[in-house]
Amino acid sequence: MAASESPPLVKARKAPRLTAKQEIQTIRNLPRVQRGIVIMKIAGVFLLAIGFEGLVTGQYWYSVLFVPLGVLVAMLPIRIRTGMCIACQAPLQKDAAICTTCGAPQM
Repeated sequence: MAASESPPLVKARKAPRLTAKQEIQTIRNLPRVQRGIVIMKIAGVFLLAIGFEGLVTGQYWYSVLFVPLGVLVAMLPIRIRTGMCIACQAPLQKDAAICTTCGAPQM
């Protein structure tokens, strides 16, 4: 092999992304407990944003209150396994990360 030749380029396969409507439908299909967990994770991000806003504007009590609270809420290691796919409601194999029927990743 000559010095100017390079090895063949391998491209990763990209899975199709969900549209906004599909994401909303997926959240609606979640059991009540998992839906609450998703809402808590999103709320944690908003609490962090409020805390960082307090740093920028000089209202430091916002930062003292909301940054630790946001980190706590966003980083809680909560995971519920239902044994069903959250997108298509098909039964899942034990500890499956991706549904074999529809290819949706599981939480």
